[in-house]
Amino acid sequence: MNNIERYDYAFDPDGEEWAARLLRRVPPGGGSVLELGPGPGAMTRVLLARGYRVTVVENDPEALEVLKTLDVEVIPGNLDNTDWLDAIKGRQFDTVMACDVLEHLRKPEGVLQRLSEFVAPMGCLLISVPNIAYAGVLASMRSGIFDYSDKGQLDRTHVRFFTKRSMEKVLLDCGWAPRVWEANRVPVECSEFAGYWSALSGDQRQALLAGWQDFDVYQWMVVVTPSADAPAWELKEARGMADSLRDELQALTVLHQRERASLLEHQKAFAEAKDIIAKLQQEITKLQQEIGELHAEVGSLRTEKAMVGAELATTQIALQARTAELNERAWRSRLRRLMGSHHSR
Repeated sequence: MNNIERYDYAFDPDGEEWAARLLRRVPPGGGSVLELGPGPGAMTRVLLARGYRVTVVENDPEALEVLKTLDVEVIPGNLDNTDWLDAIKGRQFDTVMACDVLEHLRKPEGVLQRLSEFVAPMGCLLISVPNIAYAGVLASMRSGIFDYSDKGQLDRTHVRFFTKRSMEKVLLDCGWAPRVWEANRVPVECSEFAGYWSALSGDQRQALLAGWQDFDVYQWMVVVTPSADAPAWELKEARGMADSLRDELQALTVLHQRERASLLEHQKAFAEAKDIIAKLQQEITKLQQEIGELHAEVGSLRTEKAMVGAELATTQIALQARTAELNERAWRSRLRRLMGSHHSR
């Protein structure tokens, strides 16, 4: 694998890949960018598309040929030397980028000490470095292995290794003030060290991770500014925070007004619902009264029905008795006639 293949990659500029996240740290609005060690220009193309004026410093011949086809100022140079510094002497840039670069240098301190003169007032330096304290590296070392490869944490071209603490110390010693740190977290199971990690026992992994929040940080990114600009940057950050709070307050005010309007609508609807419920309750009460009256009428009718039934029963008994009496008289009269007829013969 050659250098251009190693560092040529595609990514979604608006996605969550590390390169996209790094580029989101470049202050918006265009401006000038000095990009150190861009390789064949994967991030350079995005910067150009977003309207930045880009100057690149690169020493790989194949990458240089690709960069020359882009609309950028190309400065051939080895960052461990000083010739490229002479090429930009007296110039200043809004942003200087050294992404995955310092680990390739024999003397990164020398570069960092000189870079501050090329950062414009209120400008910044954007750095990313691999984290040698990554749990995958420790897992391989636990197995007695520290083998270099074509790319990754143990890229064979890495000559310096950093942790967050050691990177911070170098920056402070070189006159830089760290402003923002960001971690690129990669699960060890998804890294080139997955085999070494799975070879550890559960107890070994647990002991390794105990109390260690940054075990999965594959790379560190840090935005730094010259220490001399610290007061100005603090004022800028304070203004930015004030603006942010003001925007947040405005958004909350708008939200409050919307919610208040919605609440008033709900209150109005609730009042209307209460009126409707009250009217319905009155109707229900009236209906209940009517039902009560109907029940009373039904009771009265039942009483009258019972009385009429009793009278009918009495009348029926009387009729039956009268019928029996009449029947008996009829039989007696008939019997007399028969007897009278017999005597006359």
